[in-house]
Amino acid sequence: MAKFQRKTREERETEIKEAALDVFIKKGYRNTTMEDIIARTTLSKGGVYRYFSSPKEIMIAIMRDGNNVDNKFFREISEEIHSKEDICNILADRSMHKVLSTSPQKKLYLMFLYEILYDKKLEDIYMEFEKQTFIQLENLFGDRISFFKDKDQELNRFFMSRLINALLLVHALFSDKRIFESNKDYLHKMFFDFYNEYL
Repeated sequence: MAKFQRKTREERETEIKEAALDVFIKKGYRNTTMEDIIARTTLSKGGVYRYFSSPKEIMIAIMRDGNNVDNKFFREISEEIHSKEDICNILADRSMHKVLSTSPQKKLYLMFLYEILYDKKLEDIYMEFEKQTFIQLENLFGDRISFFKDKDQELNRFFMSRLINALLLVHALFSDKRIFESNKDYLHKMFFDFYNEYL
């Protein structure tokens, strides 16, 4: 018989977030209850509520994890970047990856964006994530490229962020992905040219 192993706080939180993500994808954020999430975990009702009080709180935690993954990616590759062209290519690649991804996290991200229409707090949280990413990019590349710290470029930074969100929404909405697949080169060039012009 296997020996019982007590889970750490981090392992329990991860289990809850993974269960919630599964339910969100199957039922949609708006149709998900805490009971749905609890039923997908090995924890008791009280055990789950010890970590999260609502589906909204769990969704925000998953979104925060995703933002941290993006920021970690930029930290890890920053040493490999030596020129403006390298930065433009990396940013164009990352933008394309975000738009063309079909991961469950992307579906939840779209639900998160949609809920901003109805919940001002989520817009504030989105803006916090966006600001964290810009600060991260400024810290990594700001000494080489003024785009990430120049106040006059702030609207351009927001524009590209919102454009990426618009494209990923359209990509997710329609089942026929050939339109995007057949235009990958153009999409990459579009992102590269934007970054190359403003960086």
